[in-house]
Amino acid sequence: MGKTSSFMEINFISLSNNNLWGSIPQWIGNLSMLLSLHLSNNNFQGEIPFLKNCSKLITLDLGQNKLTGNIPIWIGKRLSSLKILCLRSNSFHGSIPFELFKLKGLQILDLAYNFLSGPLPKSLKLLDAMATKNKRLQPWIHLDGFRFPFTDHSIFNKHVPISLEITLPDSLMIDVKGIEREYTNIVLSLVKTIDFSCNNRNGEVPIELTSLVGLISLNLSRNQFIGPIPINIGFMQSLECLDLSMNYFSGEIPHSIVNLNGLNHLNLSYNQLSGRIPMGTQLDSFNESSYYGNPKLCGKPLVNTCEGDEHAIHNGGRKSHDDKDNFDLYLGMSLGYIIGLWGVLGSLLLKRSWAIAYFQFYKNMTKNIYVFLLVRINRWFN
Repeated sequence: MGKTSSFMEINFISLSNNNLWGSIPQWIGNLSMLLSLHLSNNNFQGEIPFLKNCSKLITLDLGQNKLTGNIPIWIGKRLSSLKILCLRSNSFHGSIPFELFKLKGLQILDLAYNFLSGPLPKSLKLLDAMATKNKRLQPWIHLDGFRFPFTDHSIFNKHVPISLEITLPDSLMIDVKGIEREYTNIVLSLVKTIDFSCNNRNGEVPIELTSLVGLISLNLSRNQFIGPIPINIGFMQSLECLDLSMNYFSGEIPHSIVNLNGLNHLNLSYNQLSGRIPMGTQLDSFNESSYYGNPKLCGKPLVNTCEGDEHAIHNGGRKSHDDKDNFDLYLGMSLGYIIGLWGVLGSLLLKRSWAIAYFQFYKNMTKNIYVFLLVRINRWFN
């Protein structure tokens, strides 16, 4: 990889999935026209070189190498056009620089599998692209396969900026639902995701995170986060994938989570959550594996019943038993009445002499009652 004058006008470098090793060449930082740099899945070592003149960079993918050191502050200061930043599976340490969250156009931020520490800053809310819903394209977005109702590439050209499309790689590995998947450049232009999984992040998750209403996937798993899940997590209605597993989140699951109607992957396992699991149209589709490792959680789909549920079940059983007894009583009375009635009528129909005697008896009884009533009434008035 020698420096030549012809490289100075280059827009796109893609050397991913090779066996390149050593340090990333310093001269790359002089490529002022560079739009995309893809060096993932190699064996590059050392720190990221100062890309001082690469201010037009839209995509920076250095994932799956052996890079070390802190995440450079200049990424947030000098690369203001950045939309995709992938530094996953390296050995970066320290905290995420505040300046990184000033990248207002950032759509994919993947820092998973490093040694980053410290709490999440409130400045997350400055990621404007993630705080905006993609209203025109959102109905076609499905992270589990990305199915679209059309195949005409020209339709995308009406909505996806050409500059973004041509600067994306042919594909990029993104972790969704705990599985790394390869997505094409067209799809990447639609995705808005944050992956901070498998680090040493700690502290409480700031409520400002929930202002990122355009996020499709949020993965904070395998860290040391504490405290409650933000109460208004339900504001993030674009979420299709939410993974908060293997942390120290505590308290109840916010009821607002039922508002995430598009959620198709939820993992809250192995935390310290407690209380009743909220029930909602979408939440009803998740099985117990989404909640494993939270012994104080209760309610469906777990076998742990919540306090009061057993009493309700007992009362429900007693009511059901009483209802059954009443039903049996009414049924017996009805059957007895019907059998008795048909017994009398049947006898009268079969025996004419009995019928004549019965009706004569009825006639005499009626006459006697009539006379009795007349006598009593006459006595009352006299």
